[in-house]
Amino acid sequence: MRGSLMLLSLGVFSSLVQAAPEKMKGVLIGDGATLSVQELPVPKPGAAEVLIKVRAAGVNPVDWKVASRRVGQVAGTDVSGVIDTLGEGVTGWKVGEQVLGFARQSGSYAEYAVVPVDSLARKPLSMTFEEAAGVPIAGETAYRALHEVAQVEPGQTVLIHGAAGGVGSAGVQIAKAAGARVIGTASANNADFLRSLGVDQFIDYRAQKFEDVVKKVDVVFNTANKETNDRSIGVVREGGILVSIVGSPDTIFCGVSKIRCAIPIRNGATNAELLARVGELADAGKFKVYVGQVYSMEDAAKAWERSREGHTRGKLIIRVSEGPTMKHQ
Repeated sequence: MRGSLMLLSLGVFSSLVQAAPEKMKGVLIGDGATLSVQELPVPKPGAAEVLIKVRAAGVNPVDWKVASRRVGQVAGTDVSGVIDTLGEGVTGWKVGEQVLGFARQSGSYAEYAVVPVDSLARKPLSMTFEEAAGVPIAGETAYRALHEVAQVEPGQTVLIHGAAGGVGSAGVQIAKAAGARVIGTASANNADFLRSLGVDQFIDYRAQKFEDVVKKVDVVFNTANKETNDRSIGVVREGGILVSIVGSPDTIFCGVSKIRCAIPIRNGATNAELLARVGELADAGKFKVYVGQVYSMEDAAKAWERSREGHTRGKLIIRVSEGPTMKHQ
């Protein structure tokens, strides 16, 4: 009887923690940046990596911008899901935990993805998997730009260009959580959205030039376009900083203007550490992800088409699989 109970309990356990299959569906990049759903081998986690059963994947411009270099590979980087398998030497994580992270090598538009533990964080309890899939690149980039690079402080004024996009809207919330006054530029139809995120002053970039309105800000965070870099230098106070993710600012012009100019290079804190900090803000009610539209894997090409058009509000998400969202154990 006792042996039967042990076998039964083992059977129940194995049904809850089931190893990944050999094959999966994934969105493969073809010639000419075409996308198609294919049956593919499930990737294997190596040392210091975990295999995730993917629930959702975030769509970012970088996904299609690097497509020509990733032909024959699974598309995407941002991922959320549940840990399926622990790689060699992985400690501090459990099978079944809900997580998010960067699947740079394996790709994220697939039923399974591999994430290194230094690019992995627990999913905020306050977020759905679709919302969580919109965090990694946007949240980590904005947090690194504003805290690691700009070192924003309470009471400072931060001007954010492209404030309604994925990185921009993340930046608005991170700057507000740091105690800054935030000015956001975007198109008029995003005014109410940005005010709901906490923007103190909204500028419709199509109706007025921001340099005619804004003077001597402490920080400019440019997520819009390269041309805006030069226009922004003149509105930063002496000793202030311009941080750009859309091309390097003119360092000579920056020097003459006596301001710092930088791009958020990945050094210092790991992806995992910064993602965890964004997660803390989310569960404190200070950070959320607006999901602009959700696509299936079969419609991934439509998601890329929408991303290429630009001027998206929040994040575009690919839903890979469905299931319950439970609190961490």
